[in-house]
Amino acid sequence: MFRSNVTTLAAAFMFSWAGPSSALNLEDAIFYVLETNPEIKAAEANKQAIEFELDQARAFNMPRFELEAWTGASINDGSTTSDLTAADDAITGYQVRGRMTQKIFDGYETRSEIERQAFRVDAAALRVLERSEFLSLEAIRLYADVLRSQELVALGQRNVDYHRAVYDRLEGGFEGGVVPVGDIQQAEERLYLAEDTLLSFELDLQDIEDNFLAIVGVEPSSLAAMPGVASAIPGSLDQALGIARRRNPSIRFSQADVGTSEAMARVAAANKYPTIDLEADVLGGEDVNGFEGAVRDAKIGLVMRYEFQGGRKKAERQEQVRRISETRADLLRRTRVVEKEVRHSWASMRSAERRRAVVEKQAALARELRETYQNEYQVGARSLLDILNTQNSLFQAEANLVNARSFERYVKYRLLAATGTLLPTLGIQPPEDANPYAGERSGAPAVGTTNANTHFDASSYRDWRKSVDN
Repeated sequence: MFRSNVTTLAAAFMFSWAGPSSALNLEDAIFYVLETNPEIKAAEANKQAIEFELDQARAFNMPRFELEAWTGASINDGSTTSDLTAADDAITGYQVRGRMTQKIFDGYETRSEIERQAFRVDAAALRVLERSEFLSLEAIRLYADVLRSQELVALGQRNVDYHRAVYDRLEGGFEGGVVPVGDIQQAEERLYLAEDTLLSFELDLQDIEDNFLAIVGVEPSSLAAMPGVASAIPGSLDQALGIARRRNPSIRFSQADVGTSEAMARVAAANKYPTIDLEADVLGGEDVNGFEGAVRDAKIGLVMRYEFQGGRKKAERQEQVRRISETRADLLRRTRVVEKEVRHSWASMRSAERRRAVVEKQAALARELRETYQNEYQVGARSLLDILNTQNSLFQAEANLVNARSFERYVKYRLLAATGTLLPTLGIQPPEDANPYAGERSGAPAVGTTNANTHFDASSYRDWRKSVDN
């Protein structure tokens, strides 16, 4: 169970009454996405709808009862039967028919249809999980972006304060005739540049906060620091790829899709066999079909039906064989896409770690250089332009450091999402509808057991199976 209804209502109450000073941590933001995002809600509704389709498929194993009632006028041309006499004129009568049909054998069509719908339920559940992981990662990205932008705004404000302090000191010296007009103009120009940069940072922050509200559904007020996930990162790229092949919801969705197509092929294969039904029919009426008198009739027995229609049945079976090949090929395609994302995230993470270390050293050196230039400026060894340039270098280095640290944090979450372990790492249960249960509960055969390798690279599929099993 995702969370109890009481917890859900309590959380909704908390968020609906949260004021501007209420703190929001990352787990709460993700929980709010999972509970309220329309994309997830739509995926959940689709999964629930398919569950009712599974119920419909199971109902085909149950007896079918039909009741038919008729009343009206009828006339006969004068012929008679052994028990009934034709009426001279149109007569009014009624008829009631009851029929019970129990399927005895249908070539396992119903069994296969239940399996097909079960795989569809699992695929829909994995679509919910995929949406949950993706939107959780998007919430994390926006959460990290808000924190990053807030740091940049604070950094920009400190930069403005520094330039304003420099300008104020020089303005006093200029009025006393000690500072030349060129220095005061340089300081004023740099102050305007710092203010413009701050305005740009503030505008970016507003845009990111708007996006956060659109995705998460709550304003990003007083965000807490993001929890570290370094301990959950796989030890190597190969380990990350292995985990992704087993747990990534996109791959698992495609596996369920293959199971659906294989079950559909078994449904089509049932058309090679006749159907056998147990049927019971009861008829009662009076003055029917132009005959006067009561009608009472009943029968029960086995009915076999077999349909012939050219080569349609064979073509239907061959169509479904090709559908299996199509879904297996799509599974390989999705696997390659996921593997590419894992490799890209791994490379980005390693690059971000190295870049952050370099930028940290650059920022520390820029800070020392500014202090050195300020001391040298006091003794006339440096100009004001040197001081302003070093401040600009320090500001750029610190801004780069904020961006580098933020990206390094985020890319680790992105790697976890690519491997399908993002929510478990954070200790967050996905929605209840994200649980694929129907295939196992229905006793459906494992994916890949249907022999349908026609028009398909079978060796590639076997290699994929080995990579997942390992």
